[in-house]
Amino acid sequence: MLTQKTDVLKWKEVYSLAALNAAVVISWIAYHEYQPILMEKIGITHLVDFLIIAKAIVLILIPPFAGLLSDYILRKNGKFLIIFTVGIGATAMVFMVVATLVGTHHILDVKTILPFMIVVWLISMNLFVSPANSMIEAFAPPKKLPIVMGFLFLVTELLYALEPVVVGLVSFFGDTLTFVVGGILIAGSGYVFHRVSSDEVIQRKQELLENDRVQSQPFISYIAILIVGLFLGVGKAFLIEFLPEHFAFKYPAVGEYGDYISFGILGICAVAGFLIGKRVSESNLKKVIGTSFGILAAGVLLMLVSSNPYLTVAAALIIGAGFTMINISGLPFAIQNLSVRHVTYGVGIYIGASEILTGLFEYMYA
Repeated sequence: MLTQKTDVLKWKEVYSLAALNAAVVISWIAYHEYQPILMEKIGITHLVDFLIIAKAIVLILIPPFAGLLSDYILRKNGKFLIIFTVGIGATAMVFMVVATLVGTHHILDVKTILPFMIVVWLISMNLFVSPANSMIEAFAPPKKLPIVMGFLFLVTELLYALEPVVVGLVSFFGDTLTFVVGGILIAGSGYVFHRVSSDEVIQRKQELLENDRVQSQPFISYIAILIVGLFLGVGKAFLIEFLPEHFAFKYPAVGEYGDYISFGILGICAVAGFLIGKRVSESNLKKVIGTSFGILAAGVLLMLVSSNPYLTVAAALIIGAGFTMINISGLPFAIQNLSVRHVTYGVGIYIGASEILTGLFEYMYA
């Protein structure tokens, strides 16, 4: 298990991670906005299903792989941010290449290159996710990790809730400038995170590694982390993918409001998560997670059987409550049940598992 000598919460490092996560969210929003436009523009709409499946596979498999590789490199030579740096660099490079391609007047000549570049971008975007987010154990003592998660959750979910605003800015910038800005955001925030985290945090990780006597990780720990990640994915999938489609299908008279309800609930979740972070940090994480499972299951069941739009909104709010609680407690639970030798891999499993149902829903509703 991970331990800390200090009771200090390192806000400078937390802010740098929040900035990196914000850049990732903005990049994802830009990707979802422009991928269909570019595919139609260059005449490769027949590859839509392929890219949805490729995205789901990448989101599920690459974070654990990146975590496993990062842990291996840390054990071998004490380095930790190699995979992170490769992912950041490759992502920024692909952004700039795509910006160049879409800015040319011969875009029809790149229809074989662009799908490949999209897949490379998807992979590189997910190479640095688990290494970066596993670093929170070095930013705060175990008991304060939910407070860190509350702040990170506030930043990312508010951006998702403000997606219409971000999409408006993306449309204003246009495709070429959007990709240039995306590359700058990822490269800049990645550089700041690396610069802020490198010395003290990597030294701390090395100290933890040297003091850690655990050579192998109990398999049951991975199963528990996988289950928590799956439940987190249930909340995410039902709020972001299922709710708008379900609302449009079941209540066609008010179906156009489904997206706005989803965004609104995400905004409420963001603020609520930030507010409950300290309370969760003072509670038993297993009990918090168990309670969140029950709340989430009740909300999903109510949404599936409801025949009234108001009841469906109420069900979505219940799902949002469970989703928020898992977000604040899930990653701290995973980290506290992992040895430092395997923490990045375990975090990767948690992140990958959370994307399984979202990928399935996205394919179903494409």
